[in-house]
Amino acid sequence: MNNKKKKLPITILKALESFVNLSGDKFIVTDPRDNLLSVVDVDEESDFYFKIVQYQKKQDGSFQFLMDRKPKNDDEPNQYKAWINIKHLDTQFKIWLDLLHSYESTNSFFDDPIVISNAEKFFQKFEILDDNADKETFNLEQQLFLEEYLESSKEKLKNLKENQTEEKIIEIEILEKETDEIKNALTTESKRKIMMRLSKFWGRAQKTGLQIIKEVFVSVVAEITKKIMLGS
Repeated sequence: MNNKKKKLPITILKALESFVNLSGDKFIVTDPRDNLLSVVDVDEESDFYFKIVQYQKKQDGSFQFLMDRKPKNDDEPNQYKAWINIKHLDTQFKIWLDLLHSYESTNSFFDDPIVISNAEKFFQKFEILDDNADKETFNLEQQLFLEEYLESSKEKLKNLKENQTEEKIIEIEILEKETDEIKNALTTESKRKIMMRLSKFWGRAQKTGLQIIKEVFVSVVAEITKKIMLGS
């Protein structure tokens, strides 16, 4: 039993209970550490988050949460802190989630439509249809396989940088960084979120060049299908 749990009022624990197993395509519920709740944007390039920092009991006996989130609203993408009644937690979280959706659904010159399109196709091909894909991680054997695959892919990417243009080297280095980010998330993120990360990795690799995607995907697609999709 976590000692911190029994230091909190049951009222506070119940207010946060719905977030314990909460999952979605746009966010990750992470270890709160010194906070009471920590949710971050699933986009690893984003610094958007939703946190509950602490609680306080008012003189009238009601409880409040100190909410810390980013972005604030449609007009201000900056950090926003405010005390909210604990009964309004779900409403405030939905406001934040709607902001993430707005960012994702609004087209801009900063998006890379080719990578997005490629990633969507890979995700459709390898989408995990398990009922618990949003809640469960891959099993240990699958995690070890993916770790080995990502380490091997990173080594191949390093070798592929030879005799490349400066622009292509930058793209390959982004892919190298993504292998580390995916590897670090293997034991903490759900199957679906890992497949979203892998799909984006493959989508970027395909745009970078046929030689790249052949090395990090085509050459191992049969093994990936067997280990990840079929679980054998």
